[in-house]
Amino acid sequence: MTSWIERTPQTMATHFKASLLYLGFMSAWVYGFANTERHIPGVVMLVALVLPMLLHFGVGFAMPREETLALLAYPPFLALVGPGVDTALWIPLVMMMVFPGAPLVLLGLFLRRRAEPREVEDHWF
Repeated sequence: MTSWIERTPQTMATHFKASLLYLGFMSAWVYGFANTERHIPGVVMLVALVLPMLLHFGVGFAMPREETLALLAYPPFLALVGPGVDTALWIPLVMMMVFPGAPLVLLGLFLRRRAEPREVEDHWF
């Protein structure tokens, strides 16, 4: 059984894939869920709100760098400039990226750094 760290090595390919997954999912989420004005069943709404939380944690875990937080600016920016998106949507998206988005990315980043083996230099003494 392989661990999560072995599945997501810290390479440019992993960072590229995680970034594309985030941008694609959040684009679909903004256009398909956040921008809708229809009635949505409670179960679907719960799933649609939990999936981005898992995605934020996963992106922070896959890309354990502080620059990952820059991805959080994408959904509000998309709401401002995206065609067919209600421009008033950017305000709740900013709030959602600040909390719970940023803490979940930081939690993933923190847990990844804690789980990785640390190299200790020989001349520490």
